Amino acid sequence: MKLLNEIIDALSSQESSLTGALLKTKVLLHHIGHKELVEWVNHELNGYPHDGELPEYRILPAQVLANLANMAYQVNSHPIPLGHLDDEVRERFEAAKMYQSLAVLEKLTADEDGVLESPIPMQYNGIFGGSLANGYKIQRVWSSIGKADVAQIFIQVRSRLLDFVLELKEQIGDNVPDQEIKKRTDSIDASSLFSNAIFGNNTTIVVGNHNSQDVTNIIAKGNFPALAEHLKKHGIAESNIAELQTAIKTDENTLEVRQKQFGPAVKTWLQNMLSKAVDASWNIELGVASSLLATALQNYYGWP
Repeated sequence: MKLLNEIIDALSSQESSLTGALLKTKVLLHHIGHKELVEWVNHELNGYPHDGELPEYRILPAQVLANLANMAYQVNSHPIPLGHLDDEVRERFEAAKMYQSLAVLEKLTADEDGVLESPIPMQYNGIFGGSLANGYKIQRVWSSIGKADVAQIFIQVRSRLLDFVLELKEQIGDNVPDQEIKKRTDSIDASSLFSNAIFGNNTTIVVGNHNSQDVTNIIAKGNFPALAEHLKKHGIAESNIAELQTAIKTDENTLEVRQKQFGPAVKTWLQNMLSKAVDASWNIELGVASSLLATALQNYYGWP
C-alpha cells in the first residue's frame, strides 16, 4: 500500500515528477502480476512506435502556415486555406501525431515561444498553393502546434493514471500490507480498470484534498447543469461557471473540439482556473484542480 500511496501523492501534485510516478507504476504493475499493462507506461516514457496506434490525447490540432511572396510583396506565417483538399489530406496536416516520449515533449515545450513547428516537405507546396491568389507562391510551409496543446498531454497522462490508481486503491481497501496486495488484486479485474481509465470512455470524477479523494460518477455527456453543480460543490464560483458555459458555446464548432481536444476559449478558462489554484483564490491543490477540471470536461464532452 505504501507504493500505491506514493504514486497517488506524486500524481496529485504538479510539483512531483510525472516520470517518477510512471516508473513507480511499472514497479506496481509487476508487483500485482500485470506486466502486460506496462506497455503503455513504456510508450509514455520512451515514445510510441510510428507504426502503432496513438492514444487520442496525443493527436493535437495543427494549423498550416506558410511564407508567401509574389512580384511585389512578402507575407510571413500566413494561414493556408485547405478547403479545396480532400478530408483525408486535410486531416494529415491539421492533426499532429505526437509520438515522442514525455521527456522529449517536455524539452520541446521548455522554450519561450508559444508554438512548435513541424516542417512540411517542399513537394506539397503545389498542393497548398492551389488556393492562393494574386500570384503568390509558397516559399516555406509548416504545421504549427500550440505548446498549450502539447502541455495537455502531461495533464491527460497524470489524470488518467491517477484515475486508475485511485480505483485500484478503492477496490483493494485501505491499510493493506504490501505483501497482501498481490493476493487482493487476484480477485480484481485490474486489466479492465486500467483499460477504462487510460483508454476507455471513463466517467470517473476525481476530487479530494491531499491524500483523501472521493470518486463519483455523475456527469453525463452534454449535461451542463450536472457539470455546473459538480463544479459548484468544489468551490468554483457561479461567475466562473457562467464563463465556462460561454467558452464551451464559443468553441463548439472549432477544429479542436471536432478532434476531441479543448478549444481555445475553454483552454483559456482552464488556465485562469489553475492560476486561481496557484494563488489560493480557489482553495484546492493544483494537481487535484487540474485533474478535476480536465476529467470533468472530458466527461461532459463524452471523450475517452
